[in-house]
Amino acid sequence: MESLAYVVMAMLLAQVLLGLIALTFAILNRVMSKFRITSNVLVGLLGVEMIWGFTIAPAFGYIALTLLAVTAIVRYLKF
Repeated sequence: MESLAYVVMAMLLAQVLLGLIALTFAILNRVMSKFRITSNVLVGLLGVEMIWGFTIAPAFGYIALTLLAVTAIVRYLKF
């Protein structure tokens, strides 16, 4: 059972890391006007990962949904 817990922990950690990388590139795109394509691709990957997470269990999707919302706000809204 411990190995299953490690697998679940690794999956959640991978979700958080993907979201933080996407957020980092969205911030870099906002500040430096670079990495536009990279930011778009990472937002798309995070969206696909969110859909996958919700099909498995809602607990896997909420993390990605939150990070996707923050990343999209930083990336696409003008303020």
